[in-house]
Amino acid sequence: MHSFLIIGLSQFGREIARKLVRLGEEVLAVDIDMEKVDRIADEVDVRQGDCLDERLLKALDIPAYDHVIVSISEDISKSALITTLVKEMGAKHIICQSYDETHSRLLRRIGADYIVCPEIDMGDRVARKFSSDLLDFIPLSGDQSIVEVNAPDSWVGKSLRELNVRVNYGVNVIGMRKPGSDFLDTGILPDYRFTARDLVMVIGMSSNIARMLK
Repeated sequence: MHSFLIIGLSQFGREIARKLVRLGEEVLAVDIDMEKVDRIADEVDVRQGDCLDERLLKALDIPAYDHVIVSISEDISKSALITTLVKEMGAKHIICQSYDETHSRLLRRIGADYIVCPEIDMGDRVARKFSSDLLDFIPLSGDQSIVEVNAPDSWVGKSLRELNVRVNYGVNVIGMRKPGSDFLDTGILPDYRFTARDLVMVIGMSSNIARMLK
C-alpha cells in the first residue's frame, strides 16, 4: 500500500482520489473549498484547508506520504507556490496537474517529478489512436510508448526471427492478438509467421515506432 496526499479537488483530483481509494491505497485529500470537500467526503478521507498556509502543510507531515499530488491547474501561481512548499518540506515524490506546456515547464523547474496535463495528454492519445496505423497508444516516460498496430505489410508471411525487429527497428514485440479477441498472447514463438490480420503490441522509443510503421 502507498500513501497519497492530494492537494486540490479539481475534477482530476477528485477522480484520482476515488480511484486510489478503490485500489486500496491510503489517501488524504485537502481543498479550501468546503463544497468540493463535501462532494467526496463519503468516499475519501478529506479535510478543508488552505494549503498556501505553511502551518497547515507542516501539520500534514508532508514527508510521511509516498506521493504528493498537486491537483491545481486553474491558478498557475498557486500551483507553483504549493509545489515549491511541499518540495521544501521534504515531499518524496511530487505529481502535478498542469494547464499547458508553459505551466508544465515551470513545475518541472521547481521540482515536480511527474506532470499530468489531462487535456494535452488525452488529445495526444486520441490523435495518435485515430491516425496512421495505431490502434492504441500508451505514452511512457522518456519518450517511450507502447502501441498496438496492425501487422505492417512488410511483416506479413515473415517470422519474428526473420524480422529481427529489435535490431532493425529498435523496438520489442511484447504481445499479439487476433481481431475481436481480448486475449493478448505474450509468448509469441520466434518462428511464428505474421498474417495481415494480426494485431501487434510493441514497446520502444516513439521515433523508432514511427520508423517501423513507414
